[in-house]
Amino acid sequence: MSYNIEFGEYFLFDELTSHLKALANSYPALATLESLGKSWRERDIWCLTITNSATGEHTTKPAFYIDAHIHAEEVTTSHTALYTIWYLLTNYGSDAQVTWLLDNTTFYIIPRLNPDGAEISLTTAHHWCGNGRYLPGEEQTHGLCQQDINGDGLIVQMRIKDDAGEWKISKDDPRLMIQRQAGEIGDGPYYRLYREGLIKGDWDGVTIDIERPRDGNLNRNFPAGWWSEQRQYGAGDLPLSEPEALACAQFILSHPNIAGMQCYHTHGGLHLRPSLIAPDATLPRSDLALIKRIGAMGTAITGYPTISVYEEFTSDPDNPRTGSLMQWSYDEMGIITFSTELWNPELAAGLQDPAKYQIRARSTEDEVKLLKYNDEHLGGKGFVNWEPFEHPQLGSIEIGGWTHMYTFRNPPPASMATTEKARNFLRDTIHNNCLFTLKHAACTPLVQIESVKAESLGANLYKVTTVVANVGFLPTNMTARALKHGTAGSVKAELQLSPPPSPLSAKRGGGEVQLIMNAQSQDLGHLAGRDERVATWSPWMTDWHHPKGKAEWLVRGDAGSTITITAGAQRAGWKQASVTLE
Repeated sequence: MSYNIEFGEYFLFDELTSHLKALANSYPALATLESLGKSWRERDIWCLTITNSATGEHTTKPAFYIDAHIHAEEVTTSHTALYTIWYLLTNYGSDAQVTWLLDNTTFYIIPRLNPDGAEISLTTAHHWCGNGRYLPGEEQTHGLCQQDINGDGLIVQMRIKDDAGEWKISKDDPRLMIQRQAGEIGDGPYYRLYREGLIKGDWDGVTIDIERPRDGNLNRNFPAGWWSEQRQYGAGDLPLSEPEALACAQFILSHPNIAGMQCYHTHGGLHLRPSLIAPDATLPRSDLALIKRIGAMGTAITGYPTISVYEEFTSDPDNPRTGSLMQWSYDEMGIITFSTELWNPELAAGLQDPAKYQIRARSTEDEVKLLKYNDEHLGGKGFVNWEPFEHPQLGSIEIGGWTHMYTFRNPPPASMATTEKARNFLRDTIHNNCLFTLKHAACTPLVQIESVKAESLGANLYKVTTVVANVGFLPTNMTARALKHGTAGSVKAELQLSPPPSPLSAKRGGGEVQLIMNAQSQDLGHLAGRDERVATWSPWMTDWHHPKGKAEWLVRGDAGSTITITAGAQRAGWKQASVTLE
């Protein structure tokens, strides 16, 4: 059975839930849907586990984790996660890469980690980042608070004439506001720009205070490096104080087979990589090389550059972002994680040097290009022309400016786009980024049992030998950081002798098998992947590590008895193989 989804429009929670249930029901051998818990407003936090159950339980395979929509307005992210689910399920058996991935690995995909915030952003005009702890109108308690005051269904900008203002109207296009130059006088009128809204609480009639919204930021609520709200805006009351972040963390900790992670955000058109809190020089060199190598695949597929969060995406390095999921997943657990900022309207508009961090004042030339993009591809819907308005507190003002949700934050839905090119922005974004995550997932370490032999030594004694190999790209420890922190278990090979009538024997096949020599479970350490073999061997290069290991046992048993070997590692999967004593 196949299941089709039209990805041209964004989905409310009930629509998303319907699609997830239908996909799980359509592909029961590949997909299982579960709720990880409830949001503040009692919506399910859905997770889909995807693997070919015929080739093993999901916990016996290395896994790739994807989450999306941790921030309310970032609706493209849940579309990308849902598309990835759909792509994996509908292409199994016909696409070689997808088939290999589901036969050998597991995907855990959380398409909407923040369902309350998503619903707020999809159904109201409010600019929103956090979850549903507060509702629109509750997130700010005093000062200038965002509100649609002219009733047009949007919250845009207010411009207020002020001789000390830092903005002025562009001579190139009267819709545009450009920044006043340092030392500039006499070329006004000048304006101050504020988000559309009303002033709450006592007001002195002069000072316009703006309180940071307390809707929060779930991606500052994770335990690694958590700082309180006084130091890190949006961090929450305590680490994992928010139910959505807690459900996410508990899931990751209860699935130690996760060997790679992808977190989706908008916007910027970037693949963000570790570290969030320190320069590249502090990262293990082997880890940095690995991360850059995998990130280069993403750049080749999506066109997005791969950059360090700390070095190229942090506005104030003295105050780095802390308490994020990627900081926890890599800095603490050593899991290679990318945090992709989907979509960049500046790229779509043809800007020559699009900003990595989008909060900035653009040049007049760049603003004109963005307006041209808006007029041509969105039919002007991305910009509200300035209109006079009598504000009950501020007097005569004008309301207008750029809309936010489907211009800068997300690609336009098909219903908003007016050209075929614009109608493809969303589809191209979700498709290309899906392909990158599949490439990243294919980099997993992967343990296989290469051989099992039982050599007869006479007198019912047998030497049992198994060779275990890592056939994956990454080593079984994944990264040097994981090795240092002990978060990737070593490779083990174990004789299955249970349930035994005594600690050392069991009934197997033709009779009883007894372990005579060597430990039943043997630790083979870690096995190398092919990542370190970037050239042919040379004495001037770093020594290679071994991709294979061997375990041996001496057993006594009757001919015809069967021995089973289990081998694997925490993040590289587990395999079984059997041999008959002859």
